[in-house]
Amino acid sequence: MSKLLHSERSLIFLLIFIILTQTWIFNAYCLTNLDYYLSKSKYAEASLSDQMGFHGSNSASLSVVNKGTYSRVSIYLDDPMPLEELDLFSMWINPQLGNGKIQLDLLLDGDGSDSYDSKSSQDARVRSISRSWSDLGMSHSQWNELDGFDLDFEKYGDKSVPISDLDDFRNRMKGMGVVRIYITLYKDPAIPETTAFIDYIKIGDEIISFEPLEEEDIKDGPKTATPGGQITYTITYGNNQMEPTDLVVSEEYDSRTVFVDASPEPDAGANNIWTFRNLPPGSHGQIKIIMKTVKPAVKANIDSNVHGRGLTSTRGSISTNFDGYPVTNSVKISAGEFNFTDSVTTIIKPIVGSSLVFGEHGSGSYQAEEILDYNSVSISAKRDISASFSPSRVNLSLHSIPIEESWSAGILAENDYRDLVWSDRYFEASLLNLSYKTSLGKTLSYLETTGQITGIADRSFKWPGGVTDLRLDGNFTLHSNARWKKASTSVSSSPPKDELECCPMIQEPQTLESI
Repeated sequence: MSKLLHSERSLIFLLIFIILTQTWIFNAYCLTNLDYYLSKSKYAEASLSDQMGFHGSNSASLSVVNKGTYSRVSIYLDDPMPLEELDLFSMWINPQLGNGKIQLDLLLDGDGSDSYDSKSSQDARVRSISRSWSDLGMSHSQWNELDGFDLDFEKYGDKSVPISDLDDFRNRMKGMGVVRIYITLYKDPAIPETTAFIDYIKIGDEIISFEPLEEEDIKDGPKTATPGGQITYTITYGNNQMEPTDLVVSEEYDSRTVFVDASPEPDAGANNIWTFRNLPPGSHGQIKIIMKTVKPAVKANIDSNVHGRGLTSTRGSISTNFDGYPVTNSVKISAGEFNFTDSVTTIIKPIVGSSLVFGEHGSGSYQAEEILDYNSVSISAKRDISASFSPSRVNLSLHSIPIEESWSAGILAENDYRDLVWSDRYFEASLLNLSYKTSLGKTLSYLETTGQITGIADRSFKWPGGVTDLRLDGNFTLHSNARWKKASTSVSSSPPKDELECCPMIQEPQTLESI
C-alpha cells in the first residue's frame, strides 16, 4: 500500500446516525448523506463489486473498453455543502489495467437554487486537471490514496481564472455550495481496456464505501399501524472507522408495545440490547425488531333500575370508538466516545366502532330498568322507561322551588364502522312508556322500539342506502324494528321497517305531522 498523502487531513471516525420518522415531520438520516450514481454505457461501466474492497468488502469498479471514453461515479449531496467548509476530499484507488487518467469535478450552486445549472451565470464548475496514475505515482493492483487537495483545479469555461489548488478555490468562491461531484476515469488510448477500483470516498464528514447497506435508513419503521397489530423496526449500523470497534445498540420501547421477536437475538438476559464485538472496518448489519401494539380490551355489564317522583335528569354514553395515538421507539448506539440517540414514531390508527347515547329529563313520576353490555367491538342495551308529567318541587338551601318540566327523552345509536345512525327524540311529552333494545356490532346492528307517547316524536334513520325522517305530534303507539346485517359474501342493507299505529289515548282532536 502506498504512503498516505496529507495524512493530517484524514478523519477517522464512526459514522452512525439514527433515522427519525414521523407522520407529520420527517428528518431522514442514512449511514451517509451522500447519494451516488454509477454510470453505464455501451463501452463503459461503473458498478458495485465485491472482488476488491479497501474498506469493507465492496468497492466501485470502473472500466472503459474499445471506443469508450470514460467511466464515472456521480455523487449527489442531500444539502449543499459550502465550498469553504470542504476541508476533506479524498478517496482510495486501485488501478488494474492501463494508465488511465483521473479527474474530479465540483459542481457549485451560486444562485441559491440548491442545484447546478450550466446555463446559470452564478453557478460554477470547478474541475481538476486530469492526471494519469503514473503521474500521480500510483502502484498497480494496490490501494493508493488520492487527496483532492494535492491536485490543481480550473474553473470550467472561464480561462480568466488561473489554475490553482483547491484551497485557493475555497477562498475564491466563498458562499457557493457543492451540490454534485464527478469522479471520472478516462481510458488509456494505448490499450483496449482501462479498469480501476475506487473505495472509501471522504467528502467533509461524509463517507461512501459502496457497502450494500450504506444508503439504508439507520432507523426505519412504519408510519402507521393497527391496534393490536405488529410493528417491525429496522436498525442499520456500520463501522466507518479504520479499526475494529465495539458497538452497542440499546432500544427503549414504548410502554404501549410488547416485544415479540428480534433478529439477530438480543444479548442474553435482555430483549433490547445488542453488543457487537470487534466490528470490522466497513462492516454493516441490520437488526429487525418486531413489536406488538396494545389493543383495547374492555368488558362491562350494567344492570340497574330506578323509580321515584320528582325532577329527573339522566344521561348515558357508551362508545367502542378509540382515538389513534403515537407510539415512540427510541434507540441509542454507542461506540467508544460516540453516542447517538433518536427515535421513530408510529401512529396507531383509530378504531372505528359504535356509540350509544341515551337519556331522559322531566318532572313527575319516573321508573327505568336497564341492562347494558359492552366490550371493545360491540354494544348491547335493553331499557324500559315509564314517565308521566306532574309538577314537582326541589329544595335548595331551605328554599323550595317549583319545577314543571315536560318529559323529553332520546336515543342516538351510531355504528360508524357501517355508517348507520338511528335517532329517536321525544319531547314536550306528558306521558312516556318506552321499551327499546339495540345491538351495535360489525356484523349485526338493530334497534327495536315499542312505546306509548303523548307528545312529539322525531325519528330518523340513516344507512348506506338512504335515509328516513319522521315527525309525530299527538298520542300514538309505536312499533319499530330496524336491522342491518352483513352477509358472509357481500354487504346488504334494508331500509327500516317502521310500523306506526296511532290510536287516541285521550278522546280529543289529534294532530299528525310528517316531514
